[in-house]
Amino acid sequence: MNEKKYERLFWPLALGLFIFHLLYIWLTPFDLAPDEAYYWDWARNLTLGYYSKPPLVAWVIALFTRLGEDHPFFIRLGAVLFSLGSSIVLFYLGKAIFNPRVGLWAFVIGNATPGLAVGSVIMTIDPPLMFFWGLTILLLHLATSGKGKGYWYLAGVSLGLGLLSKYTTVALIPSLFFYLTLSPKRRFWLRTKEPYLFIFISLLILSPNLYWNYIHQWTAFKQPAGLVENRGPNLETFVWFLGPQVGILSPISFLLVIYGLWQGGKWGIFHNDDRYLFLFWHSIPLLGFFLILSVFSVCYVNWAAPAYFTAFIMAVGVICEGSWRDKIKRWVLVSALLLGIITSFFTYNMDMVRTLGLGAHIPAKDVPTNRLKGWRELGGEVSKLLADLGREKTFIISNKRQIASELAFYVEGHPKVYTLNLTGLVKSQYDLWESFEGKVGLNALYITKLGRHPPKRFASAFDTVEEIKQVKIYTGKEFVKGYSIFYCQGFHGLDLGAHLPPLNLRSRASLKKNN
Repeated sequence: MNEKKYERLFWPLALGLFIFHLLYIWLTPFDLAPDEAYYWDWARNLTLGYYSKPPLVAWVIALFTRLGEDHPFFIRLGAVLFSLGSSIVLFYLGKAIFNPRVGLWAFVIGNATPGLAVGSVIMTIDPPLMFFWGLTILLLHLATSGKGKGYWYLAGVSLGLGLLSKYTTVALIPSLFFYLTLSPKRRFWLRTKEPYLFIFISLLILSPNLYWNYIHQWTAFKQPAGLVENRGPNLETFVWFLGPQVGILSPISFLLVIYGLWQGGKWGIFHNDDRYLFLFWHSIPLLGFFLILSVFSVCYVNWAAPAYFTAFIMAVGVICEGSWRDKIKRWVLVSALLLGIITSFFTYNMDMVRTLGLGAHIPAKDVPTNRLKGWRELGGEVSKLLADLGREKTFIISNKRQIASELAFYVEGHPKVYTLNLTGLVKSQYDLWESFEGKVGLNALYITKLGRHPPKRFASAFDTVEEIKQVKIYTGKEFVKGYSIFYCQGFHGLDLGAHLPPLNLRSRASLKKNN
């Protein structure tokens, strides 16, 4: 096909995928993921920052739920729109650096991966992160190519919004300077004001969130830092980070990405191909950082996901411009696409693996989608109990923020739900909000995992504590998970700060005062 036909083919494919995602979030049988419910609860309490993340995810959910309603479709609508935006950026970045053929193949292979499949229909911080990450890179390419100084300022705005999505976006700053330093054609930009204004604009947009973090003891930065364990090299954590990358990309696409980084890096660094140099340095720093970090600490699989944005384009560019025969090139690209479609198909409905007998050896409780099941049922049972016990006299509390946020959404009327935290350390956004300490004289429904009991210190704050309901969730006839519901009568007070170290007590009091 000529170049115009590739672009004409892109739009119906992108819009068709967009419509499929809209239908999927409308018809899906899955409940909200715990993180989705958690961010939705944030959206009910809008502010400039939150315990562990920047605020954009909450702002987006708030926008669509206020335009629509508190329904999973509107909570997830942002993910679908950001996914479409990322697809458009991916295609046009590939087109701008190479040609429409590379852009189209990068788009179809990138979307045919389990990781992007999930990110297209589940609303977390990752969909806006991926979009603003890609958009910033596209604008930087236009800026460094001399298309106009205005692109530097637009890139700064995009980077700022990316930082409000996830602080990981800051990695684009060293990526840009690595590229400018090592590019003979673009090095002159380091002597101009534009790259530095690019950073200044992004920090200006982030500054309200930085102020929020300042008055909250930098809690949003401390929490991610606390996830990194301080210990020596460990091959196991490295394998558990690298291995699942094959799964989120699909095997052939993973190999293509590795080959593209290796070959494209050589062409960019040693053969002065500025196109590959640009893509390489906007991918490898983030990916390399987490690969090294995973040797010393547990790293989550999705942390390196933005690095694959430019890696997809580089991989396709390397294949299309390589010395292989055209027949082999087509076979490699089509194979990556077909395997990606198959793995993505089962990602959209993992239960089908069991239905077809392909995963009969996998216990139902170990299927990942079970995290998206049972919450509606649990919320319905708690709603019935509240109706019998009296809503005004009973508050809801759990020891897990995942359970608390799901109940806040699925219990009738979307009540305020509390979490029990006896450690004295801020562990979730619920610890920054008003606690249940002032509920003296009321009763409580305490919900926890099946078979567990309320802590003695909490139970002693009530006249009586009794398990009144067990909720068991099944997939077919297989037990998946369960919950115990305790009725706690006559709350007579619990000083959550009574046994806390002075520093933690002051920190907690300050956090609540300034929230």
